[in-house]
Amino acid sequence: MLALRFYGQRDIRLENIPKPKPKKDVVLIKVSDAGISQTQINEFVEGPFIINKEPHPLTNKSIPLIPCQEYGGIIEEVGENVDRNLIGKQVAVLPLISCGKCEYCKSGKEHLCDKMAYHGLLGADGGFCEYSVVNKNNIIEIEKRELLTFIEPILVGIHAANQAKRFFDLKDKNILILGAGAVGISVASVFKDFFKANIEINDILEARLKRAKKAGFKAVKKDEISKKYDMVIDAAGIDTLIEIPAFIEGQNYLKKGSALLNIGTYFHPIKLIPSNLLLKEQCIIESITYNSNDVKILPEVLKTIKTDFKIFLDFIDLKNIIEDGYYRAEVDKESFTRIVVRS
Repeated sequence: MLALRFYGQRDIRLENIPKPKPKKDVVLIKVSDAGISQTQINEFVEGPFIINKEPHPLTNKSIPLIPCQEYGGIIEEVGENVDRNLIGKQVAVLPLISCGKCEYCKSGKEHLCDKMAYHGLLGADGGFCEYSVVNKNNIIEIEKRELLTFIEPILVGIHAANQAKRFFDLKDKNILILGAGAVGISVASVFKDFFKANIEINDILEARLKRAKKAGFKAVKKDEISKKYDMVIDAAGIDTLIEIPAFIEGQNYLKKGSALLNIGTYFHPIKLIPSNLLLKEQCIIESITYNSNDVKILPEVLKTIKTDFKIFLDFIDLKNIIEDGYYRAEVDKESFTRIVVRS
């Protein structure tokens, strides 16, 4: 089968490799939709930051690794101990893999497992290929095809909201989201439709703001950000186009006693003055990936989300993923919100 494999910084290769076979408790998915995330672009341009060079302690897998943690498709085969009625079902992949034995796993915090793996990003192959094998516990049936590459970022949004709820109720709170990429749009959808927050979204890219507005979000330009917010969410992370990181800029838009929720990734130092937060009694909330508690409410969340995700999709072929996917995502961010490899 055809697959993209990550070997190291700026070293990704389209290769023909053997089609995998499903073993016990495993399903074989014919991948139909696989999303290119900013995380994968960061790994390609400057990494690896997350993708492991050495064998993973849980899976024994290391580079070369098939990237993509946001994907799904149709189940074509199943291994032993898997219900054959799953064959033909459309599913999204739930990429998190944990040991199930440590104190974090036993308390429902699998995302903090010391041996955590993640399909397409850490210790396990992902979705930039024709076929993918995953455990039967790492799939969820999805009716709408356009949601397949958004399930993982929607889970990220659910987890972020649950983190925020530890500090205050989200209903009717005024929240600004910095970053209108696939993650920002997913998080905005979860916070607006399920948790009933008042959401505004900003991005430095005009075209992304226009798409967000078309999808029904209140999109604001920088000079329109005038009020102080109960929460600012950094869904942008580091970007070469940004002079001031969203993590720092977002603090300027906070009310006293409020919070900055960070889901963006930063692998280089940024300048933070703690007293700027201290004197206003503001806090920083960190949120990473998702856990089983978030998965439990995913079906309920999906029923409430009103966003038409088709607005954000731009399709390419797997054979063109390097030029039309990775290179484009690095140099022409304005032209897309979500690039999807579709077959």
